[in-house]
Amino acid sequence: MPTSQLGIRLDDKEKSELEKNAHALGLSASSAVKMMISQFNHDKGFRYPVNRMDSLDKVDKLPAEVEKVMVLAKAEEYGLVKDTSEDVKNIDDLRQRWGK
Repeated sequence: MPTSQLGIRLDDKEKSELEKNAHALGLSASSAVKMMISQFNHDKGFRYPVNRMDSLDKVDKLPAEVEKVMVLAKAEEYGLVKDTSEDVKNIDDLRQRWGK
């Protein structure tokens, strides 16, 4: 598939925050932006209302490990990375294997 380049301008602080936050999830800044674009195109817009929040303190944060797994699962779902999950056909077999 042919590719195109998209250039955006960020101030140094925005770029630094993007790189830091992406790295915390095990991603590059480029991968994070590609994932956002893929999700945006899939949803034909944002999944959430685009408005101003009064305080970021109101946002509950998930543990970093949980966020990383969620991002990886979405990336696998959209074919951005190789799917490493196993196909589960019988949930009872899986429960027995995990001792639950």
